[in-house]
Amino acid sequence: MMSKIRKGGSAGGCIDYVTRKKKDSPDGSPCDEWRLIDSKGVSTLGGRAEIIASFEDNISMKPNVKNPVGHISLNFHTLDADKVNDEIMAEIATKYMEKMDIIDTPYILVRHLDKDYPHCHLVYSRVNNSGKIISDSNDYDRNKEACLDLTKEYGLHISEGKQHTNVDKLRGVEKIRYGIFNAVNDVWEDRNISSFDKFEAKLKASGVGIEYKYRRGTNEVQGLWYTRKGKRFPASKIDRRFSYGNICKHLSQNRPKHQESKWMYADGSIVPIYRFRGVKLSAQQIEDYTAGKAIRVDGCQGEYSTVYLKFVPEIKTPGMFSSNPDALELTTPSSFATSFNHHSQPSAPADDGCSVSGSDTETFEQFKAQHPELTPKQALDAWRAKRRGKHLNGGFHMGM
Repeated sequence: MMSKIRKGGSAGGCIDYVTRKKKDSPDGSPCDEWRLIDSKGVSTLGGRAEIIASFEDNISMKPNVKNPVGHISLNFHTLDADKVNDEIMAEIATKYMEKMDIIDTPYILVRHLDKDYPHCHLVYSRVNNSGKIISDSNDYDRNKEACLDLTKEYGLHISEGKQHTNVDKLRGVEKIRYGIFNAVNDVWEDRNISSFDKFEAKLKASGVGIEYKYRRGTNEVQGLWYTRKGKRFPASKIDRRFSYGNICKHLSQNRPKHQESKWMYADGSIVPIYRFRGVKLSAQQIEDYTAGKAIRVDGCQGEYSTVYLKFVPEIKTPGMFSSNPDALELTTPSSFATSFNHHSQPSAPADDGCSVSGSDTETFEQFKAQHPELTPKQALDAWRAKRRGKHLNGGFHMGM
């Protein structure tokens, strides 16, 4: 068993993909290449539209999250085809989600039937039912561990990815093709490469060339080939991740660090801090800090429960102050660069507030505070009903 992690910004696009919308029959009936084998927290009676609406309810609690939709494919070895039926696949997926801390959030599990190996697609909201972000920190490492544990638990075959293929045992064209894959994959994993020119240059240094396919009569790049030792392969024959569009999107998310400081990006902007001494910073604190302002942090662990943080350009490092440095003239700050828990590339601000799009500006956190008698799930249902102008079962009604 192995899995592939994807992240996206559109619930609609992701759900349309896993339910094969493009292959629907002319009369609108779905194709027979997939089936829904599990779901939670979503309404499925109304088809795709209702499923998407269920996701968007949660996502609306954190409208500024960059990638609010999680999409993970779980892939099993061909030799396990008779062992992994729908029930076992759903059971494994449930345990996988628990290991990845994907809990208390809407999800669907869709099995695809268009390959010779068993596989399914898990789509979930990264904004859970309490309005909190499901962390994707170190998700690739956690994913490997979860897959290995479940593979052993269920006695499945280990299906390793292309990057684990022993190229030395291959011959001819296959050896060249896998050599290209490894070279491209190495550049893909380099977070300091943020432009296609740099991507292509590093590939060239490893002996892999790129040829472009243009839309007829234009200079618009439509696709590309990878070349090595006189052989040429379309991107899809190397790995679908490595298409021109996917590479451009991937590189746009990379931001190289400054050569002299891990607290700055190469363009001089400030790397965000999301947590300090046990305190999760709010979206406003993060925004102020990256704008170069001092922020006050209360409830810190350690000797001082309240401190001020501010990035100090002169030393290219965050500084910790006992008083607000924006209001007072202070001496040189003390550096705390090695004393706090900082994630350099989280996918979304780990703030504590919730804002809602539309005319109703009441946040979920504000609504929940006004109704302490409700559980988080009950509060979410009530808040959804209020936003939609509907009555809840049992007579509980929120006026607009």
